[in-house]
Amino acid sequence: MQCDETKPACSRCRMSGWMCPGYKSEAELIFRHQTDSVRKKLQPSQVTMLCGLEGHSRSSLPGEVRVREVFPSAVDRATSFFIHQYVFQGQASSHGNHDYLPALLQEDNGGALGTITAAAGLAGLANAGNATTWRSEAYSLYGRAICQLKIALDDPVQVKADQTLAAIMLMGTFETIASAHADADSMKSFGQHTVAAARCIELRGPFQFRNEASVKMFLQLRHLIVMIYHQFQEHIPYALERWSSWAEPIQRKDGSPANRFSELNDRLAAVRAKIKRESICTPSVVASLLLSIDNELESWRSTLPPSWGYRSYKSLNPSTDTYESHYDVYSDLWVASMWNDYRSVRLTIYEHIMSTTLKYGLEEDKELLQIATTVLRAMANDVCRSVLFHLGHQSQTDIEIPDDVAIPGGYLLFGPLYLSGVLRTTPMAQKRWIASKLRQIGVRMGLGLAFSMSENLLRMDNNSL
Repeated sequence: MQCDETKPACSRCRMSGWMCPGYKSEAELIFRHQTDSVRKKLQPSQVTMLCGLEGHSRSSLPGEVRVREVFPSAVDRATSFFIHQYVFQGQASSHGNHDYLPALLQEDNGGALGTITAAAGLAGLANAGNATTWRSEAYSLYGRAICQLKIALDDPVQVKADQTLAAIMLMGTFETIASAHADADSMKSFGQHTVAAARCIELRGPFQFRNEASVKMFLQLRHLIVMIYHQFQEHIPYALERWSSWAEPIQRKDGSPANRFSELNDRLAAVRAKIKRESICTPSVVASLLLSIDNELESWRSTLPPSWGYRSYKSLNPSTDTYESHYDVYSDLWVASMWNDYRSVRLTIYEHIMSTTLKYGLEEDKELLQIATTVLRAMANDVCRSVLFHLGHQSQTDIEIPDDVAIPGGYLLFGPLYLSGVLRTTPMAQKRWIASKLRQIGVRMGLGLAFSMSENLLRMDNNSL
């Protein structure tokens, strides 16, 4: 919603409860429109805490209406931005992402969690508004959060607190938001924070899963651990299975397929680590090892409950973009994300088979390339068909998504989408479409890594000319 410049105060400022200073730059407007959207997600007590409604009132002159001037600080507005764009609450209690944050922030009392949340939000605002000053302030907050975390980790009580674990996890989120490069170094930095959070899980022990927030954090962390260890073709820590058993008693019943999927990822990671460790390069042997896991994945898929189902639609509008004419609608973002996790794992399996065959294969191995090409293209297309849903399109009636709608699903989407885009089997036209969607995520969420991923895909396109 743009400023309508209504006098004496514009409509947006009246709705948000702020004194209207007149028309501002695009970057400043990004800051100021978040609070009203966040109010809809939070309880009144959380709104008061997060939005910093600390103002001052002036004495009324005769015949003048008494007004209360409200000036949310940069930290408050950055926190609001992060919650608006990165927190979503699913229809089911355990089906959200970062949705434990509002309650934990309410009890943080000036600790590391509040600081790193503000840092991540300010980094996002800096990217969205291209504001260098905000970027440096974001890193200053990031440094402060590191100092606060060091103190918390040395305290026997704070080290086991939910706020401490959440803060460590958000350090990795900050890296993806602030990162200017989609390369091995950025993944390594993100991975270090994920490993640190994993160590915190081990230290906290089985009694940590006494509440819903702990389970939600663990499920989100488990997803990150699997992604990181697949990226570096390493064994997933055995302890992850033990942690899953600790959390399982208080998980929802429909969470069991996710637990089974995690077990399959453990086995896949072990197989890929074995291939790397033993330098196995015979295509038929590599394919045999990996396809045994793929067969189990397909068996897993065939037994999913109805709640995991989704509906496919095709647009009848001839002007609809080719890659948006066929799209899928899911029951919620968590289910959509789990499907993309499944697709990403199959992409990993068949890209491994293809790369090995291209490098070491003989004439008799050509059939493996044909099989891999078919699966890679199918999985990439399915990821692309999930884009509209992740970016806010929740029904089959309207493909257009308003610019002021938050897209927290973008944070779950950008990884699988980029993986689909870098495949050698993905056509250049599709790469360009994926790049445009990654840029849209970057602009709307201020997600730096999505910007750099988009640029990488466009460079691939230019290099092919």
